[in-house]
Amino acid sequence: IFVGFGLGATIKYQDVLKCLHEKRIATSTGALTQFGLMPLLGYFYANVFRMNNEHAIGLMLIAMAPGGVTTNLITYWSNGDVMLSITMSAVSTTLAFGMMPLLIEIYINTTFTDGGLNIPYEWIVITLLLLLVPTGIGVFIRAKSEIWAKRLEKMGSVLGVIFLFVALIWALLADSHLLDQNFGLWWSCATLQVIGCFFAYGIAALFGLRPVARRTIGIEAGIQNSTLIITLIGNSFDDKDERIKVFTPVFLYSVSYFFNSVWIMLFFRWISHDEVDKETSDVMNANKDGVKLEQVVTDIKVEERKGGTEIPSSPLDRASSLEGPSRA
Repeated sequence: IFVGFGLGATIKYQDVLKCLHEKRIATSTGALTQFGLMPLLGYFYANVFRMNNEHAIGLMLIAMAPGGVTTNLITYWSNGDVMLSITMSAVSTTLAFGMMPLLIEIYINTTFTDGGLNIPYEWIVITLLLLLVPTGIGVFIRAKSEIWAKRLEKMGSVLGVIFLFVALIWALLADSHLLDQNFGLWWSCATLQVIGCFFAYGIAALFGLRPVARRTIGIEAGIQNSTLIITLIGNSFDDKDERIKVFTPVFLYSVSYFFNSVWIMLFFRWISHDEVDKETSDVMNANKDGVKLEQVVTDIKVEERKGGTEIPSSPLDRASSLEGPSRA
């Protein structure tokens, strides 16, 4: 609930609507990779490594989850497009209402429910509501008070990380054997974020999106809302042994998430500096004939405004016009 408040507090609905309008391709690409690429990758892993039903269901649930609660912060640290990240988080969380039940039917119920596992759809809806309703309240608070929105934003981010950290520590203390898994399960959970991130980056590049949007989409697609899935599993499986098996892939993904996020962030920061250097080089090459940009601006013909006054053609002229008539 507090995570939802924090997410909503980052959203200014006017900016989201503007981003949806101006960056339709980027937002659509993000949704495509979130609910198209990631579940497909999880399904591929589950079949290639022949996972048992419980592990496959846990992996599929984390693969089909909406974007995680820390994507906005990691996007900021990675020199990405924070507004696009916030918009994609809002869109993916909203779409999850329809997409998660649909994806469960497509991937889980057709392949991994031979053991009679029951997927309680009512708890999927309830869990998503526990995130979406507070998010809506956070958006409303942001519209009314920037001060309280900032407080909620910090509180939600901190509590989200704390909840995930406590869940990991609890699992380590209560069920340390969760770390003792086969190579296939470890590989799948450890690389789901990484492979998803860079595949999404490549798809964004194919759509002709700018590098800053590619980084943002990669981060958003790779980081799943494990907090949501942990809550969903806890409310959905009554049998303890069954619940622990389903939880295991989520646990391994969350452990790997901390390390993966750090090196992905550092890598994206590094290539973003190269992008800035390239843009600077392009500008210098375009200006290598020695023409001074200031002179180009000064030489532009002066156009008259409707009122008959002239637009100053240089910074010096503008400064003179602001001073008014000179004193005798």
